[in-house]
Amino acid sequence: MSTPGKKSSGTGSAAAVGLVAKREFKARFLTKSNLISLALLVAVIVAGIIALDFFANQDSEEAAYTVGVDDDGAALEGPLRSAAAGMGTTVDIVEMDRSQAETELTDGLDAFLTGDPTAPELVVEEEAAPQLLALVTAAVQAHALGVQIDELGGDPAAVDQALATAVPSVTALEPPDETGGMSGPAYFVALLMLSLLLFVLISTGSIIAMSVVEEKTSRVVEILLATIRPTQLLAGKILGTGVVGLVQVSLLAGSAGLAMAATGLLDGFQIDLSTTMLMTLLWFLLGYAIFALLFGGFAALVSRQEEIGAVTTPLMFLLFIPFYMSMFMIPEQPDSTLVRVLSQVPIFSPFMMPMRSVFGGVTGWEIALAVVIALATIPVLVWIGARVYQRGVLHTGGRMKLTEALRG
Repeated sequence: MSTPGKKSSGTGSAAAVGLVAKREFKARFLTKSNLISLALLVAVIVAGIIALDFFANQDSEEAAYTVGVDDDGAALEGPLRSAAAGMGTTVDIVEMDRSQAETELTDGLDAFLTGDPTAPELVVEEEAAPQLLALVTAAVQAHALGVQIDELGGDPAAVDQALATAVPSVTALEPPDETGGMSGPAYFVALLMLSLLLFVLISTGSIIAMSVVEEKTSRVVEILLATIRPTQLLAGKILGTGVVGLVQVSLLAGSAGLAMAATGLLDGFQIDLSTTMLMTLLWFLLGYAIFALLFGGFAALVSRQEEIGAVTTPLMFLLFIPFYMSMFMIPEQPDSTLVRVLSQVPIFSPFMMPMRSVFGGVTGWEIALAVVIALATIPVLVWIGARVYQRGVLHTGGRMKLTEALRG
């Protein structure tokens, strides 16, 4: 039973942390502006993926042609289809006379073939598309070759079969990059998840820093610390804001994953979206625990909103440096020694490990080791953050030096 006038511990401490966390969640997440901005971000992500899928399909869409033939041109039907298959396109052949063709050339018909199949007349509305002209030329040449073989007493079908199988076998000294490097689908997915991670870590860290300084400026912190300990107040802020960040990253990553799955944007590529999102959530939690402690503790060193940048800017660099290094290094050198070493450093792990998992360059033991190192680092950061916060939160006046806070 707690004595009146004394700050409670045990269950009371957990209750105090829970109350602060609940207050932070309501104040930071359940506001109209935050919900509107989050909804807009989800809409932008989904719309962007739909647009990307549309343009990707436009680029990869096979050309298809409709060609009309008369009784003489009908002999080219087989060669046209064979040539189209060889060129990666399709052709729809319609039998008609010239007068009908001249009418339909302005309404869906691409070309009309008439006359001697070995030297036909190709009728088009204005100008023959290069691929269509190449298609017809290949078909006419194949037909002419078949006629000559038949006249010499050979079997055109056997010659066609021999030509079809007369192809070189390709041996690559270096296997192709299935992920596409810095331009493939794996890079797109990794960059999207990495950007979401960076955005949420920056936004939650800024929220914690601003909340700490706001309470110092308004002197509300003095009232709060009359009933709870500084470490409980900091823990509640980190926990409440962490829930905000977890909901944000889950909604944003989830909407991106559902949009990519619904559009089939990544069909045919060896990318496991569910594993990628789970890795993003795991490293968000570890990254948040690392950076939130620093943001909360260092923000207590200043007493005015205008001074926040002085302590948060170095922390921003600690976020941007691994972000850009992951973006440019891993796609080109996913298995390099430098990448493997940096992936184990707690500041770099939250960014490098999710990206390496997308590119398939990370093993299970490396992930486990990085998690263990991050978990071992967190208690050290708890001590540093709590010590700085305890000494700085009640400090007024000018900015408190970090060395002074750690010395106390």
